[in-house]
Amino acid sequence: MIEAHCQRLQAEALAYAAGHARKHDRFDGTIQALSRRYQTDPASPFQRLKHNSRSKDLYTLKLIEAGFGKRALAALKIGDFYRWYDAAKKPKGSGGPERVRRAYGIIKKLRELFAYGIMAELPECDRLYAILRHARFKQPARRRVSMELSHAEAFIATAVEMGRLSLALGTALQFETALRQKDVIGEWEPIPEGEGAGTFMLRGRRWANGLTWSDIDANLVIRKATTKTGAFAAHDLKLCPLVRDLIEMIPHEARVGPVIIDELAGRPFAESAYGREWRVVARAAGVPDHVWNMDARAGAITEAEDAGADLDHIRSAAAHSQTATTQRYSRGALGKSRHVAELRMAHRTARNGS
Repeated sequence: MIEAHCQRLQAEALAYAAGHARKHDRFDGTIQALSRRYQTDPASPFQRLKHNSRSKDLYTLKLIEAGFGKRALAALKIGDFYRWYDAAKKPKGSGGPERVRRAYGIIKKLRELFAYGIMAELPECDRLYAILRHARFKQPARRRVSMELSHAEAFIATAVEMGRLSLALGTALQFETALRQKDVIGEWEPIPEGEGAGTFMLRGRRWANGLTWSDIDANLVIRKATTKTGAFAAHDLKLCPLVRDLIEMIPHEARVGPVIIDELAGRPFAESAYGREWRVVARAAGVPDHVWNMDARAGAITEAEDAGADLDHIRSAAAHSQTATTQRYSRGALGKSRHVAELRMAHRTARNGS
């Protein structure tokens, strides 16, 4: 009887290890159980995230599970969250900067986990969400750096000299049109079920969403739906000298498929490769390390406001849905304050004259 009982238990253990009859939605009241339910529940908001957002989510969830995944929800108090936040923001190395963005990202994700737990009717989540809703944690500072015209011109000239026309053209397009990097160079996405692989494949993913020559008509006008909001961006490249001069270097017969092709690989840039290669050229061009490729969009918007362009027109050109978003990208622009100062001076002159 003992032998038979052991054999049955062994068979059950092997079946469990193989995934049979395992309850994937089992909830034992811990943070890790909540995290796993959030990731596997078909009704979870996690299932409706884009693939790149899901990857960022998983990175933070792994930090949470490794750091305090075994903690029971019923035992958590406000002091636990402040302690975890303080630990997460500690510098990576001695004398380094505090990692506020990392710490705040963990708290933000915990709020989202508890919000999901409320929807899934899991115990303790309502109480913990209420605690974090009222608690205040220092947020990471907004980025204040923008690419200037001198940076863009120096980079483009150096990239052309180094034989990296793709990097030069990509940067020129970003700076002149305020398009996001992803909308210019594209991304590698998982292949949706039932859909084709596409022209370019890399590690089981297909290239998508980047600018193609079919998005640019014979009059050098771009019309493209942006990836983030779906809003259409339209730009006349004849009025963008940095881009126009580079396009003239590309033979007409080569203007097929993706606009930005990695010369070294013969295909669109692999994930992270564009930024890595961009920095090599940027350093050779004397562009400071604190200026990133993504700052080209902020540079375009800041220059437009400095030039006195109407903010709503800038919003439309940047394909933003709200003016408040456009204002966040304007970093240190003098356009509006200069116009206000001019009106005040004119008013003083008129008043003194009367």
